[in-house]
Amino acid sequence: MSCFLAKRILSSSSPFHHHHHHFRQLVLLTPLLRRSLSTQSQQPKELPFIAQYLISSFAFSPDRALKYSSHRNLAAIKSSERPDSVVAALKDTGLSHDQIKAVVSFYPLILGSNVEKTLKPKVRQLIDAGFSAELLVHLIRYSPTSLLLNNTLSRLLFWRDFVGGNEVILLNIVRRNGLLVTYDIDNHVVPRINLFKEHGLSNRDIAEVLAKGHNSCMSRRLETYKHAFDFIEEAGIPRDSGMFLSCFEMICSYSKETIEQKMEFFKMTYGWSQDDIYSAFKKSPAILTKSLDKIKSNMNFLTREAKLEPRSIASRPRLLGYSLQKRLVPRHHVLRILATKGLKNSVAFTSACNITEKRFIEKYVEPYKKDVPEAYFAACGANIPV
Repeated sequence: MSCFLAKRILSSSSPFHHHHHHFRQLVLLTPLLRRSLSTQSQQPKELPFIAQYLISSFAFSPDRALKYSSHRNLAAIKSSERPDSVVAALKDTGLSHDQIKAVVSFYPLILGSNVEKTLKPKVRQLIDAGFSAELLVHLIRYSPTSLLLNNTLSRLLFWRDFVGGNEVILLNIVRRNGLLVTYDIDNHVVPRINLFKEHGLSNRDIAEVLAKGHNSCMSRRLETYKHAFDFIEEAGIPRDSGMFLSCFEMICSYSKETIEQKMEFFKMTYGWSQDDIYSAFKKSPAILTKSLDKIKSNMNFLTREAKLEPRSIASRPRLLGYSLQKRLVPRHHVLRILATKGLKNSVAFTSACNITEKRFIEKYVEPYKKDVPEAYFAACGANIPV
């Protein structure tokens, strides 16, 4: 009897048996549960609405659309109401379908704009002031935040007057200088223009520099421009020289400290004097923009292999800007072969480097390619050890 009761207890009322039963059920269900969870994790997450909108309406890639969808200006958009209203507002201003597509491609965040409070009033102001739809596209592409500024219209009017109403020049300036419209006219722009004019630059000169994409013409501190003018004057470059503007652009692109460091390098490493540096700069303003590694590698080859004196290179500064592997080394190799075989002697290496590739082939390769085929291949870019 006791054995029977014991079996009943173990089979029905034992807590151990109860938990053991559920444990076995869980073990049996685990593979199914795992498969279910795995299937759920493999299902792609649905893209946010605005990401889908960018993909379907403006051909954005999924990755790019997803990137912008997390921006706070767009993340809250759950329907097409706001982006559709932005597109409609842009269309009402005269922008074509392609131009609107370009605008959104350049600046997707515009789709989150408040049409009535921000976008329409700003765009309408510009259109009413006579600015073209093309300028609007350029403005949104290269200076998108300018539409959010209160003084955009007055600043554009200033620059339009500055270039004599020439919208082609204005388009180039806006396209190449995205920050220009963000600068305060009275406190930032006018002091720089006055300084430029004090040193002989006209409105046309300044516009030319800006149209070339030199945003440094307006972004630098006044001290940087003063140093640039002082340097150019000390180098002996007259204001009426065709090089004046290009030299000004070059120097303004770098800080005073960077220019002085480069000059000190030439003096200490190669024994150049101040006059040597100015002479080299006048012949090749880009010399001060080359990296120290570039200068060192070219100078090492020119002095060790081409046997040129360091100070003599100051009168031939373009040599420091040429490609070592594509010009200096192969041309030196060709001339050395020709001299060794007695085919052409007393050729000035510097002169041979300064001519075009076509002219070099015609003068030093074609006449001798049957006798010296290796020279031809060398000139055509074969790998030659430095």
